[in-house]
Amino acid sequence: MDELPESDRLFDFTHPREQVDLIGHTAAEQRLLQAYLSGKIHHGWIFGGPKGIGKATLAYRLARFILKHRDPTILDRTEHETLFISPDDPVFKRVASRGHSDVFVACRQYDQKSKRLRSEISAELVRKTTQFFARTAGEGGWRICIVDAADDMNRTAANALLKILEEPPERALFILIAHAPRRLLPTIRSRCIGLTLNPLSQQDATQVVQDQLQTRNIPPPDNLAELVDLSRGSPGRALALLHGKGWTHFSDFKGLMADMPKLDQQACVAFAERLAVRGGEDEYALFFELLSDWLATNIRRSATGQGGTQHFMARERLGQWSEAWEQITHSIGRSNALNLDRKQTILQTLYTLEETAVAATR
Repeated sequence: MDELPESDRLFDFTHPREQVDLIGHTAAEQRLLQAYLSGKIHHGWIFGGPKGIGKATLAYRLARFILKHRDPTILDRTEHETLFISPDDPVFKRVASRGHSDVFVACRQYDQKSKRLRSEISAELVRKTTQFFARTAGEGGWRICIVDAADDMNRTAANALLKILEEPPERALFILIAHAPRRLLPTIRSRCIGLTLNPLSQQDATQVVQDQLQTRNIPPPDNLAELVDLSRGSPGRALALLHGKGWTHFSDFKGLMADMPKLDQQACVAFAERLAVRGGEDEYALFFELLSDWLATNIRRSATGQGGTQHFMARERLGQWSEAWEQITHSIGRSNALNLDRKQTILQTLYTLEETAVAATR
């Protein structure tokens, strides 16, 4: 029987719980290591930063280390320079196979009825953490809850988690993975320590992508450097572009933008239909991530006088483009929240860009 889709796995690439190495986050790893070795690690952490940069990989790396070394007071600090646990270790294997009784992961679940991943982390699932922490640790050590991603919790789920964070059990650890930490409830943020992870360097991001491709026996593409550059330090985004039609969709979009300030209406409709195809939710979401970055980058470059900006983004009209960026961002968020027609959302986005370009070139 095939395994059900996992919201926290990128296609069929290595899952963060199976990942042996951590690349590019040495400072964050050291902070967590020292916090644990001190014997006074805080019960709640928010790992914040862009999607696809390794936050979940670090979360599982920390979880394995704590589950392996249950008592930090007896550890020799000179023997542990990182949170590394050998993939041959039983703890590593049980966590990787989702067989460790002291790890609870809250992520978007697969809905057997609709045959798709749910759009949110439900309050029902979060409340199961109460049962998880109510029992004794299976191996007499720590109990660890990983929420991936905390951004996916609806408000009821967030409030349910807050109740547990307010009165945490002994030797309990909560790791909240958040792509946009400031959108979490202020009361949740106030009860956790924030740990910001930065996008990877071009070199590190390239290494992560190459390692993932190698595990699947996939040869690196000729345009790997361009893909990594577009990913802006997120190997996950680069792999998503490589795996599906994300790169093709974004290339088609840039082709449409070449006709600005006026757009080819038929080409826009055809583009929207391709991108809004049923089953293409991930590529649809990825496209709008890229679009948001594309707009923000061009606005920033134009404001600072850098080259490479779009011909229709005049520096003296950046106020209009900033308003367009905010309008598009709001529209996409509303569309996702209300599950509105994706084709119409795409067309409305393109028409907003066109209207702004026409107004900005008058």
